[in-house]
Amino acid sequence: MANYQRTRVLAVVVLLFAGCSVVAQLANLPTSADVYSNKQLAFHYKLPSGMRDKTVRFTLRFEDPPGTPRTLNTLLAMSSGPDSNSVDWRSITIVTYPRGSLSELDDAKARGQMSAWLAQSKDTNTMPKTVVISGQIFAVSVFSLQEGTVKKGAVVFTTIRKGRLLSFAFAANSAAQLKTLTETMKTLGFF
Repeated sequence: MANYQRTRVLAVVVLLFAGCSVVAQLANLPTSADVYSNKQLAFHYKLPSGMRDKTVRFTLRFEDPPGTPRTLNTLLAMSSGPDSNSVDWRSITIVTYPRGSLSELDDAKARGQMSAWLAQSKDTNTMPKTVVISGQIFAVSVFSLQEGTVKKGAVVFTTIRKGRLLSFAFAANSAAQLKTLTETMKTLGFF
C-alpha cells in the first residue's frame, strides 16, 4: 500500500511539474497585445493577433545568399499556424542584414534586393514604392508566389537602420489577410 501511495504522489508531482512547464512555455508566447521592441535598432512594433512564434525554426531554415557568410539575423518569425496551405494562413518575419554586405549597390537597390531575397523571389528588379513610416524611408515591394497549387502574396518593407537593412516581410494566402498584416506597419515606431 505504501508503494501505491508513493507512486500516486510521484505521479501528481510529475503532472504538476509538467503543467507548470506548459504554463511557463505558454507565458512566453506572444499574445495579441504584445509589442516587439528592439533596443539596438531603436524600434517597437505591435504584433498582429493570432500568431505563433516560430523564430527558432525559421532561423534554422533560412539561408544567406550563396557565397556570403551567415549574417542574416532573424529578429522575429511568426505565423498563424503550421498549415501554410490553409486559406487563412499568414506570417510575419523581421530580419536584419548588414548594409555593407551589399556595398556595390546604392541604398534603393539594396533595399529592393533584400526585399526580393526575403520574399524568395528571383525577380530582383521589382520596382518598390517608397513610403515613410515614423520618419524612416522604406522600400515596399509586392510579390506573388506560387507554392504548389497555393498562390501566396508577399509584401516586404525594407529600410536601412543603424548600418543594417531592416525588413518586415508579410505573407498570406489571401489578399484580405495580407492587407490586415501590412496595416500593422502603422504601429511601428522608432526612438
